[in-house]
Amino acid sequence: MEETETEGEGKTSWKGSYNPQWEKKSKIFWEKVHVIIPLIGRKSPLSLNNKVLLFKQILRPILTYASQIWGLAAKTHLKKVQIMQNKILRIMTNAPWYIRNDVIHKDLKLESTENHIQVLSRKFFQQITRNTNPTILEQLNFTNNNGKYPFPYATTKWTLPLKPP
Repeated sequence: MEETETEGEGKTSWKGSYNPQWEKKSKIFWEKVHVIIPLIGRKSPLSLNNKVLLFKQILRPILTYASQIWGLAAKTHLKKVQIMQNKILRIMTNAPWYIRNDVIHKDLKLESTENHIQVLSRKFFQQITRNTNPTILEQLNFTNNNGKYPFPYATTKWTLPLKPP
């Protein structure tokens, strides 16, 4: 596949392996964090439940915007998104350095970014098949498959059932 260039994005390949798009996402995320840090920071009077709610409603959508498309990117890029989430959760909870990130996620009842992207992608692809718009339904015919798998993601780890909450 050819590389494409879009305004402000730089060159990106189909693998999503060019860094400026990830740097831009990081910049947007941290700009928003600095705006709402009085509400979710260490010294905020809000309860932890309210801080988590603000994270889910404001910050996580920035991290996972268009993740249905770039969700199959290289592990290193997905790890960068997870690192941003880990940092903000540590700020919200005022957790010391020796507390593991998975413990923080478990205590806050939050899933990892990888699992969240899987859920979003599944919903996205399921909604495509249920759509009544003929233009959208025609897009299903553009996948290069042999009839065995309805979607390209059917051969990936996303075919595994979702983990129970």
